[in-house]
Amino acid sequence: MSWRGTLNWSRRLLVAAVAATCALAPLPVLAHAQLTGNYPAPGALLSSPPAEVTVSFSETVSPAGHGIHVYAPSGKEVGGQAWPQGFQLIAPVEASEPGTYVVSWQVLAADTHPSRGAFAFSVIKTSGNRYLGLLSGAEVGTTTPLGLALQTLARWLHFAGYALAFGGAAYLALMRRERRLWRLVLVGVALLLAAEPVGLLAQLVSLSLDTDTALSVLGSGFGRLLALRVGGALLLWSLLAVESPWPILPLGAVMALIDGTTDHALSGQPIVGQTLDAIHVAAMSLWAGGLVAFLLAPDRRFGRVAVPAAGMAVASGLLLAYFHDALPLVRFLPSNYGWAVVLKMTAVAGAAAVAAFRRRRLEAGLVAAALLAAALVVSLPPAQ
Repeated sequence: MSWRGTLNWSRRLLVAAVAATCALAPLPVLAHAQLTGNYPAPGALLSSPPAEVTVSFSETVSPAGHGIHVYAPSGKEVGGQAWPQGFQLIAPVEASEPGTYVVSWQVLAADTHPSRGAFAFSVIKTSGNRYLGLLSGAEVGTTTPLGLALQTLARWLHFAGYALAFGGAAYLALMRRERRLWRLVLVGVALLLAAEPVGLLAQLVSLSLDTDTALSVLGSGFGRLLALRVGGALLLWSLLAVESPWPILPLGAVMALIDGTTDHALSGQPIVGQTLDAIHVAAMSLWAGGLVAFLLAPDRRFGRVAVPAAGMAVASGLLLAYFHDALPLVRFLPSNYGWAVVLKMTAVAGAAAVAAFRRRRLEAGLVAAALLAAALVVSLPPAQ
């Protein structure tokens, strides 16, 4: 190859890597519910006890369990059941003691993400409070390190399961009908089913392990989503008896649409956002799952599917980025979220680069790393 041909190839490779990175990069506007303020303000010194406590967020939330707990200086709980009002969570307070009060709160955002936090205020004077330890708990964003780890694991299991099940089924339908590839689909079903109990445990660990919270989580959007995903995975398992990949593919489209409901779609255009997200998920499945299937049963025609799948991922990702008016990445770099974004973009760019040289095993490893980084990104709240 001449030096001019080498230069043109390098340019194409660079464009492909940048486009794929932009398409699969997370969108900062797809945020979890962010804390925007409290009343009373943290550390405030009031002349009389407040009639209510208010916690404000960047979007609508629902209380998890009791929602808000208010502990008087004596340790007695003096807050009532919290209720949502707009972007706020409000709890009545019946208090008369002077001293320091501790407030702890826990909510579920519209995207099913759990958040919790605590703050303190004082009436007339400061004092001790046995619940002051809640203010210094180890947190990553608005959850515990264990909660974050379990959330990330659950999402990665779901992403990987979806890719293997439906990407594998697409490979069976379009490439090769080898029996061993059905095992790949079965592994995907197992991962999809395993993701849900891990996700439920992650919700509870991220909030509090009590009956009221568990019932609240199961009755929330997360609980309904969990039921839909488990039902979809079981239906997929039952379709394996047909021994044809074609009935599986429409189910994959439905499950992609279900996944889209956990995102903050588009303001005023939820159907458009959900559809774009579903296309993005399906394209990822064709790429990632197809790669694994290719390693098990190579077929030269795989490139004819992989290239359009990459194109759909690029187009849908760029459209989502445009509609969400994604903010510059530099804003997020000092945070855990920012570094997770960098990790994901690096893995995706690396996968796109090695794909040009047909290093399929390395490409598959980098795609798996990108899915893990994506799971971490969607589990972390973006920096404010």
